Amino acid sequence: MKITNFEDTGLDRINNWIDINRINEVDERSIKETLKTINISFVIEGIDRIQSTLLCELKDSYVQQSQRYVTMGEDAYILPELSKEDTEKSKELLNRVFDLYIRMSELKEGDFKGRPKIGNYKYGVPVEDARYILPLATKTNLAVAMTADKLFDLFYLINDKKYYSIFNEFRKEIRGKLPVNLIKLLPESYNSDNNKELIEKFYSEDLKKIDNENKMVLLSKFEDLDVKVGLGALTSTQSSTPSQILTKWGDEARKNASGVVKRVLGYGHDSISEQARTTFGMMCSMVTYHQQIRHRLSKNHREDFSNLIKDRGRKILIPPTIRTSKFEEEFLSLANETKDFRMYILNKYGQDKALPFILNCDQVKLVISSNARMDIAMLSERVCENAQWEIRELSTEKLMILKSLSEILYNKAHPSCVFGKCKEGKLSCGKQEEVRKKFI
Repeated sequence: MKITNFEDTGLDRINNWIDINRINEVDERSIKETLKTINISFVIEGIDRIQSTLLCELKDSYVQQSQRYVTMGEDAYILPELSKEDTEKSKELLNRVFDLYIRMSELKEGDFKGRPKIGNYKYGVPVEDARYILPLATKTNLAVAMTADKLFDLFYLINDKKYYSIFNEFRKEIRGKLPVNLIKLLPESYNSDNNKELIEKFYSEDLKKIDNENKMVLLSKFEDLDVKVGLGALTSTQSSTPSQILTKWGDEARKNASGVVKRVLGYGHDSISEQARTTFGMMCSMVTYHQQIRHRLSKNHREDFSNLIKDRGRKILIPPTIRTSKFEEEFLSLANETKDFRMYILNKYGQDKALPFILNCDQVKLVISSNARMDIAMLSERVCENAQWEIRELSTEKLMILKSLSEILYNKAHPSCVFGKCKEGKLSCGKQEEVRKKFI
């Protein structure tokens, strides 16, 4: 792998500032204050998708190469350092995985323009569904843009004991791009497993509520979202305090608050919806998990990947197009074989060597905290018929739950065609009437 196109807007100033002031033991908060207005961008070429997933969990701006542009062959993936015998076993297994991917997504003969439609595929399995069999060892490219204070989070990650070997090459590359004085102030070692058991204990009850039958679960919320948002809106426009307003409203609080929410949102003042917060539990494939963390502002807790690897009974997610194809049995068999192999790697080498053998079809559990403004922005895109099928199903389920809490607040969390013209233009699904009936 290599880092290219590195650019910053003032790290040299930081380097000189540290040098002039002879800063050796400045606290993290202070150095972050000087870094937060400096911007950094770079491209990481030739990393695997376990690295890109962990990087995207840092929550900044990331653009990743689509898996539809995966290069086939042994150069398409990155293997961890294993014995010669186990390396050969890995290659043999992953080559069969990539071969299945190629065969499932084979195109029909003939010329067509643009991105293939499902009718252009020989077996009716689009590349978006075929990718569910690919491992996180698959190579990708990642464009990164962030403020320089994020370097602390980045260095905690790449120096984390359990991910240390995964980021060996990246660590050398990024250190070579940064000023020496700044590197001395960034974290050199970290162990996220220090309090792992305590954290897992805290989240255990929430994670138990999520399973294959309950993939989207409302875990907690403010008591009344409309009242919370309505009071927030009036806080900026009333001389009365929120408690005085509530007393005045009495038993009509919810009705009056809903009226305020409807009126103020109607003005386009969407910021008031940030006052409404919910926490959901979700289980999804690694395909959808990556969509959840990339460009998203929500706060997430993901279960440790070791849970996924050790839970041999956890079902994988097979796309509907594959379930109805001749490939279903081979897909399931190969996925199970990969599960067995990575368990063998885990026991022999440790978790860091097993992570690249997680498949896109593996399902992970997470807890998500977000506000209504975030959810409206994301759901309006993801419940669209043109959205990827899995995230569309999960987003639709979440939207229905949220609308049961407040029809007014989540009124805008619909595809553009529900209340107007489809913004997809020529890419429109052509099912506007169906979509409107579905959500109204």
